[in-house]
Amino acid sequence: MLTEIVNHLWQSTLIAAVIAALMGVLRDYGAHVRYWLWWAASVKFLLPFSLLALLGSALRRTDTPLVDLAGVPATLGAIAEPMPDASGGTPLALVLLGLWIVGFGGVLGRWAARASKVRTLLRFSVPYSGALPLAAGAGPEVRVSAALVEPALVGVFQPVLLLPAGIGEVLTRTQLEAVVAHELSHWRRGDNLTAAVHMLVEAALWFHPLVWWIGARLIEERERACDETVVREGHDGRAYAEAILNVCERYVASRLDCVAGVSGADLKRRVVEIARNKVMSVLPIEKKLVLGTFALATVLVPVVFGVLSGRTEAQSSPGTEPRPLVRINPNYPPEALAAGLAGEVSLEFTIAANGMVKDVVVVDSSAPMFEEPAIAALLKWRYLPTNVECVGPVCTPIENAEAVERPGMRTVLRFELACVPGAPTAQPAFCSPPP
Repeated sequence: MLTEIVNHLWQSTLIAAVIAALMGVLRDYGAHVRYWLWWAASVKFLLPFSLLALLGSALRRTDTPLVDLAGVPATLGAIAEPMPDASGGTPLALVLLGLWIVGFGGVLGRWAARASKVRTLLRFSVPYSGALPLAAGAGPEVRVSAALVEPALVGVFQPVLLLPAGIGEVLTRTQLEAVVAHELSHWRRGDNLTAAVHMLVEAALWFHPLVWWIGARLIEERERACDETVVREGHDGRAYAEAILNVCERYVASRLDCVAGVSGADLKRRVVEIARNKVMSVLPIEKKLVLGTFALATVLVPVVFGVLSGRTEAQSSPGTEPRPLVRINPNYPPEALAAGLAGEVSLEFTIAANGMVKDVVVVDSSAPMFEEPAIAALLKWRYLPTNVECVGPVCTPIENAEAVERPGMRTVLRFELACVPGAPTAQPAFCSPPP
């Protein structure tokens, strides 16, 4: 289980790194594009690679011939799952599980305490009686709180626009309309719901600094996306910038990520961009194709990996397992023998139509010194061709059957001193079992 978790964290981190690289290309375009990319990077931490690989394995049809992609499963697997399977480690796993539970509970407890304060504010609030630019039935409920809180959209599934009492005396009519437009943009975008999803990611992966860094990027881009919407709707940029500064000066900002207020992110940069009435460029079709290709590849690569792995598993399953005819133990490296070192090498290979071994690839090894003798030994192995069947010691060709190659086979060759002839602990055992 620990191996799967480490591989999943590596895969999600790699996706986030690619998205971070894309941000440089998208800096002159709408913040909403960058926001959804960061949110996709966040959600990837909840979606293990292995689930999509299982989907690919389920989609594979055993009666459909597949294109020969020898070597791809090993190469792709090494990238997607760099940590090899490891047995044991149960005490360590239990300790790590205990630490995770403590951290998970601590983060959830902090969120719950802050959410409780927001619910208290909402419970003691009253309906807003003034006039706001809200069409009947086309916006959230508006309420007023006596507390000195910034205007904010409160709630996840049924958000409420919470305004501080007397805000009409602090902001001009033009400024108030711009601030309300900002909150309505949060409401239309569903920012509270997407923020709550990322809060779940932060709670589950509280130990991963990248998750918290992504959270900061999400807050930054969602506020800038709403600012761009306000400017695009025709509100005066300078009046809106002054409104934000007045709100930050007089009211306390919410510290809960799923409460979308008008403050937040880099205020200096936001105010400068708003005051300039800067309208971002429209994302061109070629960049949309790049993003679409990246999104498609993120989903399809693990599915393809599952298809390829599914074929390998099918070839290694009981009833279709290749029958070895000749197995050669590897030569023990002299330097390892002199030092009394043991080791193992995990190999992937193809069984040719005639039963010979080819295309040997090292998947993993305990030390480089064992790799060359392991490959040399495996190349001497021989298997029963697929067009031959054996009943006991008698083997006969299968009528009208054609021998086929079997790529994607795996085995582990182990180097143990007990297998070295003449060693004090030598035993008549075959130390490198077939796949």
